[in-house]
Amino acid sequence: MKFSIVSLVLAATITEAAYTVLKESYTPANFFSKFDFYTGGDPTNGFVKFIDQTSAQSQGLIKTNTDSVYIGVDFKNAAPNGRQSLRLESKTRFQRGLIILDLTHMPTGCGTWPAFWTLGDDWPNQGEIDIIEGVHLQTKNDITLHTSNGCSTSGTGQTGTSVTKNCFVNAPNQSNNQGCGNEDPRTNSYGAGFNSNGGGVYATEWNSGWIKVWFFPRNAIPADALSGNPEPLKWGNPVANFQGGCDIDSHFKNHKIVLDVTFCGDWAGNVWSGSGCPGNSCNNYVANTPAAFSEAYWNIKSLKVWSQ
Repeated sequence: MKFSIVSLVLAATITEAAYTVLKESYTPANFFSKFDFYTGGDPTNGFVKFIDQTSAQSQGLIKTNTDSVYIGVDFKNAAPNGRQSLRLESKTRFQRGLIILDLTHMPTGCGTWPAFWTLGDDWPNQGEIDIIEGVHLQTKNDITLHTSNGCSTSGTGQTGTSVTKNCFVNAPNQSNNQGCGNEDPRTNSYGAGFNSNGGGVYATEWNSGWIKVWFFPRNAIPADALSGNPEPLKWGNPVANFQGGCDIDSHFKNHKIVLDVTFCGDWAGNVWSGSGCPGNSCNNYVANTPAAFSEAYWNIKSLKVWSQ
């Protein structure tokens, strides 16, 4: 199908003025109409079955109320061939802008690998921005870029810990597809700690000069972040500041927003033995302990994309 392309074009000289144009707003009233439900195989080799919107609706895996959206996984049935879950991909494409996600709960638990991210169709040439990502019982969020060759970051001007600095998916002396990653040092930035604190807001600023990600716990959200005209200049240093050795415009193009939960696979499956989770097999755990996945859900208040 054809996708509309929203070009969030900045002036030739990068400014740090307020964002004034609301390009897209995903609310409980319209949320699922603005996403496609991906039902193909998992590119990360997860032990998962992504299902369509009709199936998700009938099984209660998606729900809306007046102020939030629920996106969950099957936690009632054994799953010998992979647990049912969802992967939502925005119909609108974006290039640059400010993405603000307000959520009260994210998926967590042994076997899980949830993510909120953006990417282009021509991967890795059009780039990938992982805004929220982790596995199993992780308590600190990982923020990562994945690109073609020639993109790196200095790791300065941020509050997070720089883990790797070369964003190229085949970078020497880094694991395959590791990218350039940052870890949030706060234990309320991901998983159970995030949920017990009432969640919070993730804000991602993408322009020609940098990609920055902030996380604000529920009790520390700037007033302008959730109202009109958000102003990142007032927010202080981000958790992740990706700039220094990357032509952003050439490495990041026409992204869709993706929200998913997979299980095991290339990351969660490979680190199972050191995860603190029971048993000797991630796949067996996911297949045979459905009740363990009652906390593997997103609860979203709003998602907005702004331009200047």
